[in-house]
Order: sequence, then structure tokens, then C-alpha cells
Amino acid sequence: MEQIVKLRPTTSEDLDFVLCTENHPENCPYIFQWTKEQHKLAIENPNVAHFIVERATDSVPVGYVILLGIEEIHQSIELTRTAFAEKGKGYGRQMLRLIKKWAFKEKKANRLWLEVIDHNTRAKQLYLSEGFVEEGLKREAVKFQGKLESIFVLSILSREYAEMKDEIRLFCV
Repeated sequence: MEQIVKLRPTTSEDLDFVLCTENHPENCPYIFQWTKEQHKLAIENPNVAHFIVERATDSVPVGYVILLGIEEIHQSIELTRTAFAEKGKGYGRQMLRLIKKWAFKEKKANRLWLEVIDHNTRAKQLYLSEGFVEEGLKREAVKFQGKLESIFVLSILSREYAEMKDEIRLFCV
């Protein structure tokens, strides 16, 4: 598989793109909106990794991803939020592969985990197809757009990642 995206740390100059992507009507049903200040604080926090996802060919931003727990002793990193300006091009799958490699190889995490809102079936299927395991369902755990929503918790462990086929672990950050 050809590398179609790369990751780089988000800067304050990227925040207009981040907010525009996050607030796009196609993303709003699946992601809580943050303010510019919340994103700025995340960028400055050493326990947070905030990345821009760029097309590999021309470095045009196509999405972003945020991870928490980078410096914690538990070796458990949370993929807390991601959004893309363009969908259906394989960017999300490849970003996820880059994040897994970064978390397990560079950061030496034991566990990479996430929560996905129950109606986001497309994202849940992607995570499952990339080796994540469903740990459980937090029933009606969050109020989202005026409605109580359930959230699935999924994770992948470093030993599970190590057992995956090589083509899934190809790319580096």
C-alpha cells in the first residue's frame, strides 16, 4: 500500500483548518466541538499529541487527530478525537495505522484506546478492521446534540499490534 498521508504536529496556524473540519456538517454528528482556545491548550500540553494529517504528495491538510495520556505511567494512550475534511479516500485508515505505529513503537504504549459514539458505524467498522477490540458499551453516557447517546470503548494492545500482518504496520510518522 502506497503512503498517502503523513502526520505533523499541529501549530496555532492550523487551528482555523481544525475548527473548519471539526464544524463541517459531515463531522458534527460524530464529534463534540471544541473552541479555538481548547485546541490551543491541547497543542501546548505535553501530555497531548495534536497532529495534522496531510496528503503525502503535496502536504495539503486533510484532517487532524488528538491523543491523550502521552506522558502517563499507565502506558495507555487515548485516541480522543479525529476528523477529516475529505472522506472515502483511505486517509482515516492510513492515519490510524500511523498512529498505532507511533503509539506502540515510538511511545512504547501498552494500550491504544478510543471511544466511538454508537451511531458512528463507519468509524467503528474501521477500528475493528484495524485490530481494535470492543471492550464494552457505556450506555447513554453522554448528552450529544440534545440526546443521550451510548459510547463503545475499543482498544488494541501492543502484543496484538505486534501480531498483525506487516502491511498493516508499514508506515512511520
